[in-house]
Amino acid sequence: MSDPFLRAIVHVDGDAFFASCEVARNPRLHGKPVAVGGARGIVLALTYEAKARGIVRGMPTHVARQMVPELVVLPGEYGLYKLFAQRMYRIVERHAPVVERYSIDECFADVSQCADDLEGYWQMASTIQNELHRDLGISFSVGLAPSKVLAKVASKYRKPGGLVLIPPDGINAFLTGVSVSKVWGIGPQSAALLRNRGIERAAQFAALGVGEIRGSYARPLRDIWAELRGISVFQVSNLHTVQQSLAATRTFRPPTTDKSTVRAELALNVEEACARARQHGLSAGRAHCFLKSQDFQYLRFEVSFGAPTNATSRILEVVLGRFDQLFAPGIKYRATGITLSDLKDRSFSQAGLFGPDLYEQRLEAVYGVVDALGRRFGDGIVHCAAAAPAAHQLRPRIFSLPMLGEVY
Repeated sequence: MSDPFLRAIVHVDGDAFFASCEVARNPRLHGKPVAVGGARGIVLALTYEAKARGIVRGMPTHVARQMVPELVVLPGEYGLYKLFAQRMYRIVERHAPVVERYSIDECFADVSQCADDLEGYWQMASTIQNELHRDLGISFSVGLAPSKVLAKVASKYRKPGGLVLIPPDGINAFLTGVSVSKVWGIGPQSAALLRNRGIERAAQFAALGVGEIRGSYARPLRDIWAELRGISVFQVSNLHTVQQSLAATRTFRPPTTDKSTVRAELALNVEEACARARQHGLSAGRAHCFLKSQDFQYLRFEVSFGAPTNATSRILEVVLGRFDQLFAPGIKYRATGITLSDLKDRSFSQAGLFGPDLYEQRLEAVYGVVDALGRRFGDGIVHCAAAAPAAHQLRPRIFSLPMLGEVY
């Protein structure tokens, strides 16, 4: 290995993350079939031993128990998983100047110019993987490539515990064995579109000419096409370097048409985003939200808050008001998300003519206590009432706070 990367992106992906956290906490579960999701009655996560016995995510837990009587079913504890995620981020941040905390079980790291050649980048990725396993007791799959899309393809290629490199001069050979449906960002509808045009493999898509791409495909697929060619379009960013937006998303299983469930899932994301904003001393003036259907269609809406805020109750009041107006019944939803934008340092947020009013002071005090409890007992120990139904599925023992108007 001698040729350097133009860009060097690492993707770290926890293997069976929720279930692996449970095994790491209780080593007596090692080697046993374990499923997480007993509180909801649906398998949300499972160990590879459980997968090998035919159990799949979304399966009712009573059916899973009938299939595998020795299956260990746990209720799930979201606060525990977030604690492991924070440790994962910190380990990766030891080695990379820019780390994007993409989700609770994965992150991207831009390590460009941190090594002199491919061998150096490979050793760096291997060191990250080994330290994660050593310090957390969980296996991670790691991909190293010239772009984010390629890095994610690489990390998914050899699970669990894989360390896969896609060098710049080996992209085409690697993508020949990858189905377009396995490429990050290409959903079922886009994959079907490509197959209808005779494109089954990622290498075929990447080999299309610039003219055909510009004339026949929309911007999202054009960006993925560029990334598959090793051109870094999607930048790795974090709040330490680019304080422009802050996102929280979550996919839930099984997909549902139930309005109260989807509403609670969105509220849970609002709560997480607000907590992170407070952690970084930021307030948001605007938010972009989405509901994602089972067939990967998006309902998006944007809201503004008047004055910048990071109070969960303030933002929930606006976001859930729009949600109630726009929710479409009869559609199965599988994910929700929110991106806070127009971020400003909290110290620059507008106050009233005579400074913060009494209500604002009490709100700030309430969330100060909530955040302190999270730091002491684990994130997610206290939830607003709007998010509690969704949070309860993963962490049954929680406290709830009223959403609005009851801060005395």
